[in-house]
Amino acid sequence: MGSLAVSGDYPFDNIIDALKHAAHSSEGIISYSATTPGESPVASTLSYRELLDTAETNAAKLQKHAVSKPGSVVLVHFDNAVETIVWYWSVLLAGGIPAVTSPAMFSQNEADRQKHLSHLHKTFNGPVCLTRRALFEPFEEHTDEKRIDTRAVEDLELEGPAPARRVSKTSSSDVVALMLTSGSSGNAKAVPLTHQQLFAAFRGKTEAASLPFPGSPFLSWVNMDHVANLVHCHLFAIVSGISQIQVPAANVLVDPAHLLNLVSRHRVSRTFAPNFLLAKLRRQLEAGKIETLDADLNLETLFLDTGGEANVIEVCVALQPLLARYGAAADVFKPSFGMTETCAGCIYNTECPSRDQADKSEFASLGQCMPGVQMRVSRLDGSGNAAVGERGSLELTGDILFKGYYNNDAATAEAFTADGWFKTGDLAYLDASGCLHLDGRTKEMVNINGVKYLPHELDASLEQAEIPGATPSYFCCFGTRAAGMDTEAVAVLYLPSYDEADDAARFETQRNIARVVSLHTRSRPSVIPLRAQDMPKSTLGKLSRAKLKAGLESGAFAAQQAVNDAAVKRYRLATRSEPETADEVAILEIVRQQLELSAEDDFGVNDSVLATGATSMDLVAIMHRMNKLPMLAAHPIKLTDLLNNPAIRGLSERIAKLTGAVVDAEQKPHEYDPVVTLQPNGSKTPLWLVHPGVGEVLVFVNLAHRIRDRPVYAFRAKGFNADLGEVPFKTLEEVFQTYRAAIKKRQPQGPYAIAGYSFGGMVAFEVGKRLEAEGDKVAYCGSWNLPPHIKFRMRELLWDECVIHLFYFVGLMDEATAYTHKTQLCEFNKQGRRLDAIRYLREHSDKARWEELGLSEEYYLLWVGLASNMQGLAVDYEPEGNVQSMDIFVADPLSHVAKDRKDWVESRLSAWKGFVREGVRFHDVQGAHYTMLNPEYVASFAETLRRVLRERGL
Repeated sequence: MGSLAVSGDYPFDNIIDALKHAAHSSEGIISYSATTPGESPVASTLSYRELLDTAETNAAKLQKHAVSKPGSVVLVHFDNAVETIVWYWSVLLAGGIPAVTSPAMFSQNEADRQKHLSHLHKTFNGPVCLTRRALFEPFEEHTDEKRIDTRAVEDLELEGPAPARRVSKTSSSDVVALMLTSGSSGNAKAVPLTHQQLFAAFRGKTEAASLPFPGSPFLSWVNMDHVANLVHCHLFAIVSGISQIQVPAANVLVDPAHLLNLVSRHRVSRTFAPNFLLAKLRRQLEAGKIETLDADLNLETLFLDTGGEANVIEVCVALQPLLARYGAAADVFKPSFGMTETCAGCIYNTECPSRDQADKSEFASLGQCMPGVQMRVSRLDGSGNAAVGERGSLELTGDILFKGYYNNDAATAEAFTADGWFKTGDLAYLDASGCLHLDGRTKEMVNINGVKYLPHELDASLEQAEIPGATPSYFCCFGTRAAGMDTEAVAVLYLPSYDEADDAARFETQRNIARVVSLHTRSRPSVIPLRAQDMPKSTLGKLSRAKLKAGLESGAFAAQQAVNDAAVKRYRLATRSEPETADEVAILEIVRQQLELSAEDDFGVNDSVLATGATSMDLVAIMHRMNKLPMLAAHPIKLTDLLNNPAIRGLSERIAKLTGAVVDAEQKPHEYDPVVTLQPNGSKTPLWLVHPGVGEVLVFVNLAHRIRDRPVYAFRAKGFNADLGEVPFKTLEEVFQTYRAAIKKRQPQGPYAIAGYSFGGMVAFEVGKRLEAEGDKVAYCGSWNLPPHIKFRMRELLWDECVIHLFYFVGLMDEATAYTHKTQLCEFNKQGRRLDAIRYLREHSDKARWEELGLSEEYYLLWVGLASNMQGLAVDYEPEGNVQSMDIFVADPLSHVAKDRKDWVESRLSAWKGFVREGVRFHDVQGAHYTMLNPEYVASFAETLRRVLRERGL
C-alpha cells in the first residue's frame, strides 16, 4: 500500500477504518526503550496488523466485562507510548470513549491530586480507569466517596479467548478521544475530538506541509497524553499510511543529537522540537561536540515542526547552516501555533528563518492558517478586528475546531464569542502579510523550556522556606524573557530585611532564593530586591504581579538591580574559591555539566554538591563521570567518597590520597564520621535522620531537598570504608552512643528533632531516650513505619533475606521477583559463594537500573554484609524506658508482616504507646514500606513531615 500522506485523499472517513486499511501494509510502530546516557536504546516493532489484532482481542474482553460501554469514558493511564496506544485502540474498538492520561499529569501535591481525581470523576461521569497495577497510585489514595473504578490490564491479559467483538456503526461525529488541556490542578478541561475533526485537520496539515519525502515516517518523543503525539504523530501517521517512531522523552532531552540520529536512521520526515531543545542542540554543535552523531548522518528528509514556546530567530539562523551540513533543507524549521482544541498545529510558518531574518524579527512568526481553520485578532475593547500590527485577542474558527468542552457548559460558553469563534486566550497581532505573531498571554503561566509553572506555587515555596533576609509575604515570581534568551526565565522580586550595606546577608538571601526556585524549575532565576514603596499591596494584601512584571520589563527597577548585581559580584570575588589544581578543574566541570550549572552560577570548589538540589541519581551520575577520568582509572571513587566529601576541594584531596598523589606525612589513621550533611541551609532546628537497616543515606537525599527551612543531617553506618580499616559496629550500644555524640558535637543544645526510617526508627528512639536522660529536650522523635518490638523480624533477616531486601530497596527488582530467588540464594550462602549469589541476582535484575546505580558486585557484597551485621545486632533487642512524645509515620506494611495498614497499626505500631509518656501520634503517608520516599511520594511525605515539625513547635 502506498503512502496517503501526499494528497490527503483518504479512502475512508473514520480512523477505525484507517487502521484496518493500514493493517494491510507493512508499516507500523517502532518504539525505543528508555536509556541512560551512553547506553544504546533497544528498538521493538509493532506492525499495524499486530496492533489491530491485539486491540480487537482486548476489545472483546472489555466488552465481556462491561468495562468499555458504548458512549462511556475510559481513562487510558500508562507511562509509555506503546501500552497507551494498544489500550487506546482497545477501548475505541470496544465502543468506549478513551481519555488518555499518564502519571506525569498528577501533581506531587496530595491536595491537588485529590482535587484532580474528584474533578475527573465528575467530568467523565464516573469513568473506569485501565492501567497497570503498578500505576494504581494515586487512584487508590483518593479519599472521595466517588472513587474512580480502576482496573488492572494484567487481569485481562491473563484471560483466555473472549467472544468476538461486537461491532457498532461508526459515525463521523463520534468522539475519537478526550484530551485534557491542563495538568493536575483539578481544573482540567476535556476536549472531545471527533473523526470528522481529525480528518479535516489531517487534510489541512498535509496540504500545508509540502514534505520533501512524504512517505517517510513521523517521530514523536512527546507523551501520548499530549495532542502533539496522539493526534499529530500517531493517528496522523496511521491515516497517512506510514510508519511512526516512538521515543522516550529522556532519550532526546539528555542528548538532542540522539533525535538527529533517529531522523537519519529512519529517514523521518516529520518530528517536533521546541526552542529550548534547538538552543541546546545549537550550543552542542557550535562547540564541536559531534561525537555522538552518526558518522553517516543524513537529514535530507527532515521537516521540523517547532512550537510550544516562542522561537528565537537567532537560534534558528545559527542552527540552519549547522544542520544543512548534513543535508537539511533550507528553512527547515516550521514554527506553528496549535492547541488541543485545534488538533495540534494549525497555523504554520514555512519560511523560517529566512523570512523572519529578513524582517529583522526577534521571534519567529507563526505564519498563516492551513486549510480548515481561519483566524482573526479582535480588539481588546471588543470594538471589532484589530488593525495590522495592533495587539488583540487571537480567535479561531473552522472545521478542525472542537465544538465545546466535554460536560462543561460554563467553560464552553466562556471559550466562544457570541458569533461562534474560539477564544484562544493568547494576545497576538497580524503583520502586513497576514502572518501571526503572539505577543503575550492572558494567563500568568511561566513557560521554561516548554514546561509551564504556576507563579503562585513558586511564591508559596519561597514563603515556606522562611529565608533569612527576606520579608515574608513579599515574594513575586513571574516569567520574563530578555532579548537573546533561549527561553523564559523566572524573575523573583522580593523585599529584603537585611541592612542594605550587608553584602554577606544579601548574597546568602539571593543564593537561598535561587536554590528554592531551581529545585522547582531546574533553571536559575533572576533575583532582585526592591524597596517597600516598589511593592505596594492591595487592600486584600496582594501584590500586583502584572504591575511588577511591567515595571521590571520597562526598566523601572534597573537601578536596584544594578546595585544588587554589583554587591553580589563584590562579595563573590572576595569569598569565592576558584579551582587551584587540574583535578579541581576537571571535577568542577563534571559537576557543572551534570547539574547544568553555568560559570555564572554561585558554585565554587568549597560549596557542597548536596546543597545544589542534586538528586541521588545525580550523585551516582557524577561518580560515574568522575571514574572515567584518567586519574581514577586504577582507583575509582565510591559513593562513600562523594557523600563524605561533597565539596570539590575535599573530594579532590580525597582522590589525591586514593591515587597516592599525596601521602600524609603524619599517617593519621582514618576516623569514622557518621554524619552526612544533606542540606546545610535554614535557621530552624536541625533534623537528624537515622538510616534504615541497609545503613545508607541515599534514601534521604530527595527528601532533604524539600526541607528548606532547616539543616538536614543523616547518619551513615560504620564499615563502608573497609579499605581504610573501618570496621562495622560491634554492638547496638556502640551505635546509640556514636550517633548521640555526633549530634551533641554539631548541635550542643536542644531542642532536638530526630527520626529514623524502618530500622532507624528504633535507633532514633534509643538516641532520643539518651538525650532526654541527660536533661535535653527532644521535641520530635519519629519512627517511620517501624514498631518498637523488632527482634522477631531481625531474626528472620538472614543473609539471603538481606540480599533480597537490598536489591528491591535500591530498585533492582520488585519484592515478588526478589523472593522467587530465595532458594537459590540460600544454596549459594550454604556453599560460601556469596559473591556468586550477587552475580546471580545481577543477571535477574533491571539492567538499566544496575548501570544507573553504577556499583560493583563487590560493593553490593560489602553492603549486604553491613546490612546483615547491623540487623544482626538487634536479634535480642527489647525496648525499654520511654521518651516524651513520638510521631509514627505509617506506610503500607511488608506483605508478610501485616495484612494492611489497619492491621499494621493495631497489631504492631500501636505498641509504641507503652514507651511514650505523653502519647503517640500516627500519620499516614503514601506508598509502601520501601517506596514511601520514592520520587512519586516524597513531596507528600515532606508536607506531612513539615506539618508535624510545626505541630511540635519546631
